[in-house]
Amino acid sequence: MVIRKRMWIHLAVIVILTFLGSGFLLWSLLVGTPEQPIAFSHRVHVEKHIACTFCHQYANKSPQAGLPGVQLCMTCHQVIKADSPEIQKVRAYLDQQREIPWVRVYGFPAHAHVRFHHRRHVAAGIDCAKCHGNVGQMTVAERAVRHTMGWCVECHKQNRSRFADPRLATDCLTCHY
Repeated sequence: MVIRKRMWIHLAVIVILTFLGSGFLLWSLLVGTPEQPIAFSHRVHVEKHIACTFCHQYANKSPQAGLPGVQLCMTCHQVIKADSPEIQKVRAYLDQQREIPWVRVYGFPAHAHVRFHHRRHVAAGIDCAKCHGNVGQMTVAERAVRHTMGWCVECHKQNRSRFADPRLATDCLTCHY
């Protein structure tokens, strides 16, 4: 009787994990190149030698990299290309005292329960392109890397991160909550 109960519990766990895994895979495939409210070119900004952390100001301070606020954009664009139709859209958000509703290109769905910290990766000297692709060559930011668990674990092993420690690698709470 106990063996049969355990079998059903194991089966239920497998079904749930399969459901969550397939949901994450589907989510990561569907979110590719979302349409943004402003036609923003990463390439142009990278060519001007603007660091990623200038716009994504929290990447080296917190788990979230952050998206640039309208006031930050207008710091430069008050003068630079101020007549551009796209900059006029930015100005309209500023005049309406609204933030630009950027659409995230990367992130984990809530049901994945993933704990990720940009700050730790920036502090370790991991180049943004490692996880985000060569955004500096993209006119429109698009999902270039699929962040699967296997991809993250392999990167940690290759870079000898502290999570490459076999004991931590098998502890789900290292990356999941």
